[in-house]
Amino acid sequence: MKSRFSGRRSAALAAVAVMAAGAFVAGGQAAAAPDSGALGEVTKNLTYRCTFPLVGAQDVNATVTITIPDTGTTGARIVNGDLKITATLSANIVNALRAFQTATTEGTAVADVDAAYDSKNLTLGIPGLKIAKQTVPPSGTMPVDISGPTPSLIVYKAGSVSLAAGAVFTAKVDTRKADGTPTALGVLNVPCSVKATTPPQDRSLAAIAVSGNDVTPPAGGTPPSQPIDKTLTYNCVFPESGAVDVTGRITGTIPATGTVGNRVQPNLSITATLPTSVVDVLRANAAATVSGSGVADADNTYNGTSITVGIPGPVPSVNVPASGELVATLSPAVPSVTVGAPGTVAISAGQQLNGTFTPLKADGTPTALGTFTVPCTLNAGQNPALGAITFS
Repeated sequence: MKSRFSGRRSAALAAVAVMAAGAFVAGGQAAAAPDSGALGEVTKNLTYRCTFPLVGAQDVNATVTITIPDTGTTGARIVNGDLKITATLSANIVNALRAFQTATTEGTAVADVDAAYDSKNLTLGIPGLKIAKQTVPPSGTMPVDISGPTPSLIVYKAGSVSLAAGAVFTAKVDTRKADGTPTALGVLNVPCSVKATTPPQDRSLAAIAVSGNDVTPPAGGTPPSQPIDKTLTYNCVFPESGAVDVTGRITGTIPATGTVGNRVQPNLSITATLPTSVVDVLRANAAATVSGSGVADADNTYNGTSITVGIPGPVPSVNVPASGELVATLSPAVPSVTVGAPGTVAISAGQQLNGTFTPLKADGTPTALGTFTVPCTLNAGQNPALGAITFS
């Protein structure tokens, strides 16, 4: 489905990402299973105006692809597919890369998405997208593939969630010579905006019809002072060892103020300590390292409207110790926030923190545990509040 929505349209593909990462059921219940309607692939062709070193502003044609459900249910997870962007660099840009002996490029990107729900308009900037390594061709144009996981979403009132590609997209591109050393260009910062045309380009992606009775959102708690240094306890279910309590330490900062129409960037990191009983299972299966990915849910309340966003992030490889506990860090790709009207955005830790892990033996082969998922639920009676941003 495709629909246009009125209101502020201030950034690029981030809200789609936020709508796809993770969410939880309100009221202290267990997490709801995904309850999305039929998935449909949405493709949008857009032209961006990007500013490159040396050659200045250039047109870049891009195709945005994502699968989005057409319906959802209040209090249940709405799951979108990965975001994929294929951009084409002009021969003029490619010639400039070759002039500096650039053999390959790769990097990261931030894409914005506009979201409209319950008469509120937000833009969420999704970091952590990967620009695939690409060989610079000897002539002609050059394709660039950008992709990454998108957050999921839970809303608590029936209505429509409208999503649109935002107006801003930013890339960091690492340029390398054939021998793998950096070129004189180094890492390029490439800001892009949807090109102004007459008529304007249609950036709408989809409208998700959400039905069901209203669900009471989770209580947010009392925001702590900044910077954040908070410890919360989750109950997690591991293979063989079963359900155990895991301590998570959340650190970072959430700005106290912002301005309507301007981007505000919270920063958060989560360090989880796995108890000895869990690590004993890894050791019994000859695991030398373990790595994976996770989704940390965040509850957001903006001028009376509640949305839970599941934020994906990597869990870098960590060595399994010979004895005792194991400490692993999740660095969620926390979206930036841009709002369309004055008010306050309150942010709290969500009810779920879920991970997918793959332990490996010393020779790099998988253990008998394979790849497993660990669902975690926040224990009751804690203050999950992380901060509040007042926009003026």
